[in-house]
Order: sequence, then C-alpha cells, then structure tokens
Amino acid sequence: MIDTIVVIPVRLQASRFPNKPFAKIDNLPMLHYVFNAASKSFENVFLAICDQEVEDYCNKNNLPFVLTNPNHISGSDRIGETVEKLEKNLSFDYIINVQGDMPFIKKEYISSLRQNLSNYKMTTLACPFKNKVEAENLSKVKVEVVNSKNLVAKDFSRTLIDISKLNKSIFHHIGVYGFQKQFLKEYISRKPTKRELEEKLEQLRVSENTTIGITVIDEEILGVDTKEDLDTVNQLIQDHG
Repeated sequence: MIDTIVVIPVRLQASRFPNKPFAKIDNLPMLHYVFNAASKSFENVFLAICDQEVEDYCNKNNLPFVLTNPNHISGSDRIGETVEKLEKNLSFDYIINVQGDMPFIKKEYISSLRQNLSNYKMTTLACPFKNKVEAENLSKVKVEVVNSKNLVAKDFSRTLIDISKLNKSIFHHIGVYGFQKQFLKEYISRKPTKRELEEKLEQLRVSENTTIGITVIDEEILGVDTKEDLDTVNQLIQDHG
C-alpha cells in the first residue's frame, strides 16, 4: 500500500494568465516543472487535468494524470474526483494538494503537511508577512493561529483585524493543503458556508468545525499569477543557476 499521493490541479482557462500551465519555466512548461519539483518529495504524483491539450502533453511526456470534469467550481472538487478515480486501483490514506503554479515547492513543505496529517484531518502552510502594507492587501489571506500542542488555525480572513498580532499569531496563509482521504470526501460533500461565500475562502467550510493543523515556514512560496511573476521566477532560477 502506498501511504500518500500528491495531486496537482491543472487547467488552461485562467482570466489573468491564459494558457499558464504551458508558460516556460527554465525552458520547461510550468506544469512539468512543478510536477518535477513535487516528485522530489514523493513518488506518487499525479496531475489532475481537464484539457485535451494538457492530456496530449502528458501522454507524450509520460506524466501520470487523471482526466477530470472541466466544470468543477473549485480545485478541491477536482482533487476529490481525482481521488475517487485513483482509489479504484491504488490504496492510500493521505492527499497533498500542490498548486500547479508553485515552481518553488520544496520537499520539506510537503513532508510537513504529511507529518501533520497524523494529528489533523487537514493541514496547510503559513508564513510571516513582509510588512504591514502586504498584510493589509485583501488578496493576501490571513490565518490566525493558536498554540495547543502544535499550531492550529483559529480563523481565516482577508481583513487584518488586529495589527498587534501581525507575525505573532496572524500570518500569511499559503494555499497548499494536506487531507486525510476520508475527510476530503466529507469536506467536498458539505455545502459552502455563509462566511466562505462572503470571503471567497474554501477553508472556512472546514475551520468552523474542524481543526486545521498549521506549519509556519520562513517565507512565502513564490507563485505565478501573472507574466511579471513568471519573469521573476525565471530570473531567480537563472541567478541561482
């Protein structure tokens, strides 16, 4: 039996950066670069895809994938369908959800998510904010943590409610997740909550009645939301050769 699978959702349609999965990072399409980075942590990495062009690329380059419904509302739903299909032939207990636009995902981040799943049904990452201006940006999600035996999420929000708690108990949430398999199924079967819809934060569906384990890492995992981000990523790779 394999213990853990890593799933990377990939879809071509994106309003801010169309065709983003095929944007080149160090001369490799982003989807392939992120797959390789995640594969340094676990052997069982799968792309959750919904586009013919991506399927053709995966077949040509022998990348393991699961073809999913293109109409899923969220990445979690896409992962849920992927798990449902994979478990017909594989036996596993844990799922790590790595975003398809995070080329700098590291082994220690994925391992931390997995380790926390021994104690929590769902786990995620956070990091300190660089400054007050970044923390006040509504696009930067905040997580307030409390310390039981380990750090757990008290709440998620887009608004910085208490500046005095900045980088003490309020951190920048990073959208990489770990799930116990049975809990993932329960989670995606729940109806969205009022606060989830208001804040547009899926994790609020969980945090209101389930404890989420938190690992605070040193700095944000640079993602690629825009072409400017892509230039920054490639420059960093070139500089560190």
